[in-house]
Amino acid sequence: MRLSDVSAGILYMLASSLVFAFMNAFAKILAEHIPSMENVFFRSLVMLLAMLAVYTYNASRHKPRVQHAKGGWWQLLVRVGLGGIAMACLFYNIATIPLVTAMAFMQSTPLYVAFFSIVFLKERLSMSTITATIIGFVGILLIGNPSLSGISWLNIVFGICNGAFAAIAFVTLRSLKQYFDNSFIILAFGASTTIIGAFGILLPLEGIGGFVLPVGIEWLYIVLMGLCGTIAQYFLNLAYMNAPAGIVAPVDYSRILFSMALGIMLGDSLPNLPTTCGILLIIAAGLLIATPALLKDLRRLGR
Repeated sequence: MRLSDVSAGILYMLASSLVFAFMNAFAKILAEHIPSMENVFFRSLVMLLAMLAVYTYNASRHKPRVQHAKGGWWQLLVRVGLGGIAMACLFYNIATIPLVTAMAFMQSTPLYVAFFSIVFLKERLSMSTITATIIGFVGILLIGNPSLSGISWLNIVFGICNGAFAAIAFVTLRSLKQYFDNSFIILAFGASTTIIGAFGILLPLEGIGGFVLPVGIEWLYIVLMGLCGTIAQYFLNLAYMNAPAGIVAPVDYSRILFSMALGIMLGDSLPNLPTTCGILLIIAAGLLIATPALLKDLRRLGR
């Protein structure tokens, strides 16, 4: 007996969070030499080439296509456009502030998702989901330590835009399921963010625009960053297509834990007391969201 759609969505989100954490780690390493918009461009270009290869392979095998409803182009435009801007904001923060703080801003997304899923998708969220979202967001604020980090207002604005725009982009994924398959959505996202990154390179802003030719092992990091982003995006889309946005979004809080572990491996200091408290709150939120659906599936499998 297969897992329910909700449980599958939760597992897809966990996989996405882990692989995205590796992508962010590679972006952090590259940011020491390469401007943030150039990182966006290369990350997206690798995704685009990878998805074109997948499409070419599938076409050569003459795989039967699933019939989808007509339309959905405006929703797709919103998803790829706002998703691309959110990525640009994230990569700037990854380049200019500690990785865990950048991820704290990114992880504000579920709070916006819970709101937008009610407004746009008319979803009814349980009290436990709402409670878990609030608990997780408080944990993210503790981990970010914004009052102690000394980050600039530009980072704060980019962080807010990152969370809000990504939330709107994610909410559209479930409605896109009836119009396009997962691979095409990722292909469109890769194309749009490649264009955004290319235009961003032209910006005359230090650390944001400009082009620096990668050297040596940086090319390997670029490929790994792009591949991790592609795989993580695939799992992310599946998560939102299989389960309500308000349910799977808080599970993405685990990304901060994965990012923190990788940050320590890259030389970050050990978490302080507020950060430790934030981790415990995030774990509590994730368990509150995931446990009921997983226990239900375990009972079904045991019959």
